[in-house]
Amino acid sequence: MIEIRYAVEIRNVRVSIDKNEILDSVSLSIRKNERWAVIGPNGAGKSTLIKVIAGLLRPVNGTVLLEDNDLRSYNPRKRALAMSYVPQKPDGVIPYTVYDFIMLGRYASMGLLGQATDEDRRMIETAAGICDVKHLMMRTMNTLSGGELQRVLLAGAVAQNSSILLMDEPTTFLDPAHERLFFDALERLHENKQLTTIMVTHDINSAIYQCSHIAALCNGKLSFAGGTEEFRSKCPEILEDVFGIPFKRFTCNQKAESVFGSWGVSCH
Repeated sequence: MIEIRYAVEIRNVRVSIDKNEILDSVSLSIRKNERWAVIGPNGAGKSTLIKVIAGLLRPVNGTVLLEDNDLRSYNPRKRALAMSYVPQKPDGVIPYTVYDFIMLGRYASMGLLGQATDEDRRMIETAAGICDVKHLMMRTMNTLSGGELQRVLLAGAVAQNSSILLMDEPTTFLDPAHERLFFDALERLHENKQLTTIMVTHDINSAIYQCSHIAALCNGKLSFAGGTEEFRSKCPEILEDVFGIPFKRFTCNQKAESVFGSWGVSCH
């Protein structure tokens, strides 16, 4: 049996929109069960990259492979079975209860009649438990807080039971408490199944402490792609190169841990 080396492989992907180069010959290899964060300034191409991987945007040049298979050979149903996608906070009203929304995640696995089975209902219960939204099941989506909504969106993706999870800035609008709840749900998810995650985020420190690998984009090109420890060892210099502003290292006195910030304060 031939071993599949990469869950996702991006080869020389180029995306141009209205004659503007958004991604310029980006290549990235992601192994199974790795947790990747994609960071970079606004307009660097982060969301574009995640949408290319999700099959929502077709590149001008280049190839995306899922477990050695060309993404272009996947129909929507097959793609949904292979990977799930948590978008940025959606606009407008989602006219479903939480239970019904999570059930939508099972659609690709249902038969031709689209009738839920005991297995589908079990998967919904599991997803709701992992994401800590069981108490919200009968609520309508438009009554949820931002933090509750993001965990429900994650639960819908978890219910798909795919091995690749893509997330586009899932914690951008969350307060620290709900951000912690979201990452706790992700940690439970990793404990429950083998999963490859790719997350676009502006939270550099969460990326360092929650992910195993970092990809840093700047002006549509990769400035760094590798393990978190290597990335941390090159900070703050690499952050200054990517974002074009000064960064400082702040170290906790009680623990040998550091965070990085661009705040205009002295470091002691």
